[in-house]
Formats: sequence, structure tokens, C-alpha cells
Amino acid sequence: MSLIAEPDAIAAVARALAKSPLVAFDLEFASADRLVPLLCLLQVSWLDEHQSLDAPVGEIVAAIPQVRLVDPMAGDVAPIVHALAAHPRVVAHAPRQDLALLNARFGTSMGGLVDTQLMAAFTGMGDQIGLATLANELLGTSLGKELQWTAWERRPLTDAQLAYAASDVRHLHALYAILAAKLGPRLDWVRAETAEIVTDALEAVAVTPETAWQQIGGARGLDANAQAALAGLAAWRQRVAIELDKPLGQVVNDKNLLELARHRPRDAGGVRAVKGLSPLAKTRADEIVAAIADARPSAEVATRTAVPRGPSQRAQRWAETLLSIAHVVAEESSIASRLLATRGDAEEFARVFDEHGPDAAAKLPAQATWRREVLGEIWDGWLSGRIALIGDAASPHGVRLVPRATGENS
Repeated sequence: MSLIAEPDAIAAVARALAKSPLVAFDLEFASADRLVPLLCLLQVSWLDEHQSLDAPVGEIVAAIPQVRLVDPMAGDVAPIVHALAAHPRVVAHAPRQDLALLNARFGTSMGGLVDTQLMAAFTGMGDQIGLATLANELLGTSLGKELQWTAWERRPLTDAQLAYAASDVRHLHALYAILAAKLGPRLDWVRAETAEIVTDALEAVAVTPETAWQQIGGARGLDANAQAALAGLAAWRQRVAIELDKPLGQVVNDKNLLELARHRPRDAGGVRAVKGLSPLAKTRADEIVAAIADARPSAEVATRTAVPRGPSQRAQRWAETLLSIAHVVAEESSIASRLLATRGDAEEFARVFDEHGPDAAAKLPAQATWRREVLGEIWDGWLSGRIALIGDAASPHGVRLVPRATGENS
């Protein structure tokens, strides 16, 4: 296996991808000390254009895909990236960072993407399973992780590195076929969740200096002047990070950013006195002082950083039971519990149901997505008194969901 970088070879791969019924990709990149990672390697694989995805699973698994390793450091890989973005059925494993990098570099999205890590999570194989573990379990391979953290920007790449990179895409078509057969109609749920990953990845890339403050945790409860200073400092940090192509934390970490916003030092000495401040920030202390001085309160910042009203006691009690129900449903449905509902989801559902009623709760993810038929109807049924959660020592979960008799809750 060797690298390709010539325009004719890249164009040929792009054409082959467009004709294939199923394509797959992976990236290798170097992210240390960079705001935008350096794209070091693009791996793609595809099935023959005559291969039918309606064929028996065993036939698809046995098919030998074409695999190419493309060098973005020596050639323009845009034709391949755009071919992937336009394809109706693309497979990748845990591609969130890859999607963000491709969008940052090429402005692409990927509407046809399916994540094999999510597919596995919907079949009860565990949450966030690694590619090597998944392939070894389903295909009997013996993939390792020895070169996972290799320096992909160095050239030439060794034969071992190239073989490792090729294995990252060689088995994705087979994993897709096996997991799709296991999933059946649930494949549509995976597509919906993969679309959310794509959206999240694109939003992460779309951060601007004007919106950078929205990414900072711990801002709730700041007074108006501190809120304004935080927004100004976040904008300054984003601009510097872009200018120098440095990670945000190497400019100023979030903790220091919040401290600067709270105390708002008026001179460079006060800025440099902040404990733990990066050397880079100390050299630009005058700019930080100016960012603070120029900050003005904003209604949008004030609204987003306001401390929300806490839930009622009964909503807090409801949330604990809703979370317990979600865990039971996750086990019974063989879906990773994180995909069904987090603690935050349960707390939000309980609060909205308590304050605004079931019609408002129907707009939340548990009721407005694929989750409705798995979990949302049960949550609504329990809160409305139609379903009971009872203790059951004979149940594997120790509890059981049962319908309540008519009139029992009257």
C-alpha cells in the first residue's frame, strides 16, 4: 500500500466513489499546538459499482473493497472530499472530529453519513466502542491500536503505518452490512443520530469571535459588566487563536478568562498578576486590558448567562425516576442509555412537564424524535399516571414498568 497524491489518481478515486453503492473514509491528522488540525492522511474505501446492498449480508461482507490512501500534504484532495460529501451512503467510525476538520478545510457537510460506532450502540454492543474492538468481535480480525497516536505528519510513513491506516477503512463496509442487518428499522434512528453529530461538528467549526463566549462554561450568574467583559475577552481570544493557529487554551484558558472577566484589571500589571496565565497572554496584556475596556453590556449575553429558575421539588423527584426509567428502557431495548436520555434530558423533561404541561414536553427530544416510541411515551405515561414503576425482585433490573388499572390514579 502506497500513498497517492497525483491529480489524475485523485480524480480517478473521486469518480469511483461517485459510482459505488457504499463508500467509507477516515482521517489522520495532527492537532497538537494547532487551532485547526493539520490534515495528514485521507483513507477511503469503496465497493464495486456492481455490488448490490440488497444482496445477502454474507455476500457483502465477503466483498473485497478498493482501498486508497491519499496524501493531503502533497496533493489536493478536495475532489475526493466533495465526492464523499455528495454520496448518499457514507460509512465512518466516530467521525465527529473528522467532520469538523473537513468542514473547516473544505466547507463540506455529509448528509449521507452513517456512524458505525452509533450502529453498535443501538445494537447493545456498548457505548463508544472502538473500531478495532468492533471489528475483532464481529469479523474475527486482530486489529491493534499500537499506531493510534503515531506522528502522521512525518514523511515517509512506514509500511506499518500505511497498513494500520488502511485497516481503518478496509472493514467498514462489512461492519455496516452486519450491523444494518441487526438494526433493521432502527437504522433510521442511527441516521438521525448521525445527522445530529454532523450538525454538532459543523456548529463547532462555525464559532466566530462574536459567538465565542457561548462556548464558555461557568458564565451563569456573572454581573452585567463581567458578562460584557467575558464576551469581549472571548472574542479577542478567538481572533488571536485564529491569527496564530493556536488552541484556545494556549492563548487563555477558560478559568483565566472567567477570572479576568470578574476582576477586570485596568492595567497590564494586573493582567500579568493572574495566576496561571499563559506566557502568550502575558505578552499581549495590553490587548486584554483594551478588550475589557471596550466591552459593553449586551441583552443577548445577559439572557444566555442568566441563572435559570431552579425546578420545583416535585420536578426534582420526577427527574430521578425518569432517569431510572430511561436506564431500564435502555437495558430492555439494548440501546446505550446515553442515546436515550442523559440526566440533563430527564431534568429538563420533568421541569417542562411541571411548569408547562405535557404539550410543552412533547416538543422535547424524548417526544419529538425517534425516542418517542422507545422512551417518550413511557415518560409521559408515568407522569400522567397511566404507567407505574414497581419493585420486582424477580426482574433483572429490580423494577418493572406496568400499566395502571383504569381509575387507579383517580
